[in-house]
Amino acid sequence: MKIKVKYVKYVVYAVVAVIALVVVLNFFVLNKAKSATYLSVGETAPNYTFQSANGSTESLNNYAGTPLLLWFVATWCSSCAQGNTVVANNLAFFKAHGVKILELEQYDNLGSPGVSISQFISQYGDNNTYVEPGIASYNMTLAYNTPPVFQLDIYYLISPSGKILYIGEGIANGIGNLENIISEDGL
Repeated sequence: MKIKVKYVKYVVYAVVAVIALVVVLNFFVLNKAKSATYLSVGETAPNYTFQSANGSTESLNNYAGTPLLLWFVATWCSSCAQGNTVVANNLAFFKAHGVKILELEQYDNLGSPGVSISQFISQYGDNNTYVEPGIASYNMTLAYNTPPVFQLDIYYLISPSGKILYIGEGIANGIGNLENIISEDGL
């Protein structure tokens, strides 16, 4: 009987040690994530690669010289779906100002299943073909959507010179502000 109690005591010590280790590691990992800085207006947009809808690897630098709306979504996100409808209804504005729209599914769809990015844009964006679909790499998702709290629907207006002009969340509700910035900056 004493042997069994002795083993139970060691098992309890081991469990407590593992829990303590996990708590300590999470503390350091979360603090590191919290100390990560978000990108800000005026910074140069970092160049990352992403996968286009046709499967090729593309670079954000390919859009240099063109105003760009860089939009990150999750294809299971209802506000992102609503955003596609709003953007589709305002395509004439973006075209008139020469703003390219690159809509990227965040890496691994932020861990939840959803339809393909092309199907998502087609389904909720009234079959528009102006919006370019793609899938962000892991590093690109982290750079543009800093943890620990990921935004489902975050977008960046990038100038032809590669500077971030505007950052927003929830494009369906922020379309007016975005259009004002585009108009004010003469894009």
